[in-house]
Amino acid sequence: MFGWEFPPYQAGGLATATVGLVKGLIRVGIEVTLVVPFPVTENPIAGLKLLGSEEHSGRLTVHRVASPLMPYVGAEEYRGARHSALGARHSVYGGDLIGEVERFAGLAAEIAEREPHDVIDGHDWIAFAAGLRARAVSGKPLVAHIHAIEFDRTGGDGNPEIARREREGLMGADRVVSNSYRLRDLCLERYQADPGKFDVVHWGIDDESGSREAVIGTSPLGPDTPVVLFLGRVTSQKGPDYFLEMAAKTARFVPAAHFVVAGSGDMLPFLIHRSAELGIAARVHFTGGLGGPDLERVYRMADVCVMPSRSEPFGLVALESLLNGTPCIIPKHAGVAEVIQNAFKIDSWDVDEMTDKVVAILKYPGLRDELSERGRHEVSLPRFALDEPARLTAAVYRHALTMSA
Repeated sequence: MFGWEFPPYQAGGLATATVGLVKGLIRVGIEVTLVVPFPVTENPIAGLKLLGSEEHSGRLTVHRVASPLMPYVGAEEYRGARHSALGARHSVYGGDLIGEVERFAGLAAEIAEREPHDVIDGHDWIAFAAGLRARAVSGKPLVAHIHAIEFDRTGGDGNPEIARREREGLMGADRVVSNSYRLRDLCLERYQADPGKFDVVHWGIDDESGSREAVIGTSPLGPDTPVVLFLGRVTSQKGPDYFLEMAAKTARFVPAAHFVVAGSGDMLPFLIHRSAELGIAARVHFTGGLGGPDLERVYRMADVCVMPSRSEPFGLVALESLLNGTPCIIPKHAGVAEVIQNAFKIDSWDVDEMTDKVVAILKYPGLRDELSERGRHEVSLPRFALDEPARLTAAVYRHALTMSA
């Protein structure tokens, strides 16, 4: 399996999805060799602990290839981050993202020669070249996991080279796994991909403690302060600007409300300035990226989580929010809307509708409690556990093997 995010190296939801998939695959008896392209900063054994049980530790091998590859950044941001990561050290990798993707693909061929495997799985465009190169060496079938395409990330045509590589991976793979029907249809529309090779596998959520009880997190804003949460990359795709416009309108109806923006991204300076323009700077709290216990805490201190994404192929934030007992407002067009019933669904551009839903949840505790209980119960069902998407993915692997026999 070739990926490009895995904790502690995480920039978005793909790391969470990859961890969940790996855990689930191991539970259903699939042995996984995971190859990821970032610097070795700790003993790879630490990665094995992500599996959650000692008896599984021997089934996961993690290769960490030294490279500062990162998702969601443009060329200038990439060069700056690469310089910071490498300092004065000489690197065998190229000075640009595409060059490093190619180097990663070259190493994939070497790894495919020496690592025993039956199937190759590559996550998104940055790993597709590695998957194709590995297949050229071993002849094993390639499954392309698509989580988002360039059109999603940029809201338009985006980088033509990235789009070309996405299309090449989708066309070249033996099977394609999409995380939603919406994303599958977008791939068919944008790249004229073969619909016959697609399988849709919605993501699950890792609930290590079983069915959680709703526990309200301790809020530094005080126990009686209404809190509205945005959590995700602070980029145009995720619609944080819509969130701020909603916040300004909501503040008129619920003067005590505060708004938390949890995440980092290129829109952060704009949002800070905009919150001042809207006169709500004292009520908007920018936390930066969160993880681990802080992530659970911010969900549980919130009265409602809002996902105002312009484009959302799936939306793991919704599952995480509901699992923590926090009602969630999601876009009608999000992939997660295909599987979640107990959440308010809106048009993300409709700030007035978003405001109406937020104000209703803040003003009527009974509504909030009902949404919290029903949402938490729904995502605790077996179909949202990690084993279900893993079982379906394993079936795709077997199908790919049958096709290549």
